[in-house]
Amino acid sequence: MNALTNVEQGGAIAVQGGYDPFAAYGAEAANGGTFLKFSKGEWLLGQDNQDVELGRLLVANMNELSIGWIRWEDGKPAERRMNLLTSGIRPDSRAELGYTDQTLWDTDADGKPVDPWNFTNELPLADPETGEQMTFSASSKGGIGCIGNLCKAYAAQRGQHPGLFPVLELARNSYMHPVYKKTYVPVLNIVDWVENGSVPPPVGAVEEDDTLSASATVTETPAATKAAGAKTRF
Repeated sequence: MNALTNVEQGGAIAVQGGYDPFAAYGAEAANGGTFLKFSKGEWLLGQDNQDVELGRLLVANMNELSIGWIRWEDGKPAERRMNLLTSGIRPDSRAELGYTDQTLWDTDADGKPVDPWNFTNELPLADPETGEQMTFSASSKGGIGCIGNLCKAYAAQRGQHPGLFPVLELARNSYMHPVYKKTYVPVLNIVDWVENGSVPPPVGAVEEDDTLSASATVTETPAATKAAGAKTRF
C-alpha cells in the first residue's frame, strides 16, 4: 500500500508513495527540469514548448517560491543566486553581482547589449490529478508581476486556510502597449485549497511495501528507477 509521506523540512508538499530525492534531483539537473513558462500569450511546458491549456489547475508550493538572480552565458544558465522567499534573505542588488562591462555582454538581434543577469522568480507546481511536477520560471515584467499578484492574494487568504496549499488556475490578461500593441501577461488565480499530502505520486514513483516477509528476497531497485518522473520539491 502507498505510504503517505509528510515532508516538513522546506515546506515541501507531501506526496503519496516514496522516491529517492537524490536521484530525482540528478534527473532534474541533468535535463534542466520541466519548466512552465508564459510566452506571447501562451502557457508552454518543457524544452519542446508543449501547449498548456488555459484553465488548467495546478497546486502551488508557496513555501518554496525562490527569488533572486540567474546569470546566462551562451544561452544557458551559468550562475544562480536564488533564495527561498521565506528565508527572509533579500536578493543582491544588480551592482553587487558584477559583470557590469557592457562591452563584454552578448547582444540581441538588433546588436544591443543584453544584461547577463536576469531577476527571476521560480514557483514549484504540481498537477493535483496526475502528480506531474513543474516549475514556473518568470523573469519578464509580466511574469514577475504575476507572481507578485499571486503572493498578495495568498497573503490575504492563507489565514482562512491554515496548513493548506492553493490550487491555481492558469489564465492570462492583456493590455495595449504603445509599441507592441496588444500584449498578454500571465495570471495565476487561486480557485481552491488542498491538504498537504493530497497530491498523487509522480508517474514512475515506486510504491513502498512495508509488509515484506522475513524470507522474501529483496532486490534493490536503482534509485534512478524509483525516482522516474519525480522532482525534489513535492
